[in-house]
This record gives sequence, structure tokens and C-alpha cells, in this order.
Amino acid sequence: MTDQPSTGPVYASLKGQRALVIGGSRGIGRAISLRLAQEGVHVIATYVRAEEPALATVADCQALGVDARAIKADVGDPGAIRDLFAQLQDWTPGGGTPGLDILINNAARGLERPRPAIEQRHGHLHRTMDVNLFGPWGAIQAAAPLMDARGGGAIVNLLSPGADHYMPDYAAVGVSKAALTSLTMYLATELAPRNIRVNAVSAGWVEGSEGDRTYQADVANAVRPNVPAGRNVAPEDLAAAVAWLCSDQAPMLIGQTLFLDGGFAAAAWGPLLQSNDDS
Repeated sequence: MTDQPSTGPVYASLKGQRALVIGGSRGIGRAISLRLAQEGVHVIATYVRAEEPALATVADCQALGVDARAIKADVGDPGAIRDLFAQLQDWTPGGGTPGLDILINNAARGLERPRPAIEQRHGHLHRTMDVNLFGPWGAIQAAAPLMDARGGGAIVNLLSPGADHYMPDYAAVGVSKAALTSLTMYLATELAPRNIRVNAVSAGWVEGSEGDRTYQADVANAVRPNVPAGRNVAPEDLAAAVAWLCSDQAPMLIGQTLFLDGGFAAAAWGPLLQSNDDS
């Protein structure tokens, strides 16, 4: 599945808005950046190490007619978050009031040291939490005043199936994302009166994502036969869900997690029970 948008804008309310996509240069983040640009949203995509993919994503967004920039920022570092949002103060594409309309928290880490939960090491757990939980928390705190200046906004946190279901050697990521699920609820409740909607998206196994390339096991081929939709989730599926959540078509969706897995979780018992019937 191509990561280049193939259709025109869908949500008129998004045109001219400003989005910060944290972890927006590769895989799922790239697909989100491109989809928002397709909708006419000006995009800043952050990256940590790989500048070349970030610049490529920005160029593809610019080709869709929007202002797009790449900024290096490690959201696991509070100082980097402060520097990132300081740069947003003067970002006014299209003119008008400075500020931010959309924040996407997609940055994640934790798979580079796969171990069972009981064997996880203190330093790795803290670093994973810094990026997956405290990074989004700090980013939302910094984004809220910028959204107030624009009359409100939309925030989407990207979660993980490991937050709800056991996955071997995935505890560091899964637990951090489960905490982000809870944080989504708390911040959504507190920010809704300010017209800032906070929601989350949790996908099934995403082919073409960083997790797909990093995880030790060949999960994609194992999961695919058990997905009622007939295929695994693609980054573009997540991007479409994010665009909808940020649009004016989901005004009453607040503090919710949208599960996007092609029916995999709903049908999880099927193969097991079928095997028992066959025996």
C-alpha cells in the first residue's frame, strides 16, 4: 500500500490548520503527516536521528501545497520539548493568530531491548517511560496554551495493542502505552471545557510501521490469517482515523480510544476454538 495520498481533501474543517506530528517522519508518523497535508493542514514533523526521511516527508507534504517543516526533537528530554514549542511561537503559516490546532503524539521507543517483564532493567524502563508517557504529557501541557490561542484543538495519542494484550518481550512498551491510555482520559476530561479534544488510536498489527521492522518475531504473517478484514492494518488506515478524529466530524468523541484492528481482537478466540473442534 502506497504512503502517498491518492485522493483529495475529505474534511473541509481541517484546511489551513496547523499540526505538530511528534515522530512524524517515518512509518505511521509519515502516513499521518501526509494525510494531514492532503487535508490542507500545515505540518511540523519531528524526528530524533534520521534527518533524511524527515526531509523527504516534509518535501512530500510541501508538494501537496502546505507549509511543512522538520524539527529535530527528542521528546524524552523535557528541555527538547521546551525548545520545540519555543519554535512554534513564531510559526504562523497562512497568517492569523499564532498557535497550534493539532497535536499528534506518535513517538515511541522500547523495542530495542526486548526482555520479559521480570528481566527488564531500570534504566531502559525509565527511558521508555520518558518517551512514551512523559513526552506526550509534557507536549500536551505545552500545546494547550497554543490551542487556547486558536480557540481550541485536537490531540491524538497513538497507543499499542500491547497495552491491552500480552505480547512476549513487550512489557516496557505495553505498560507505558497503557499508562498513556489512562492519561488520555484524564487530560481529555480537563481540557474539554477549553474546546480541546483528546483521544487515542490503538491499532492491531501495523505492517510498514517501525514496530513491524523492529519486533523480533514475524508477527505480520502470524496475525494476518486471523484478521476478519483479510489484511493487517496499514499506516494509512491509522492516518485516516487520525484525520477524522481531528476534524469537526467527531465533536463528541472525547477521552476515547479508537481500536483499529480489522476485527482481530473480536475474533481472537475463533482459531483456538476451531482447532479444538477439529480435534
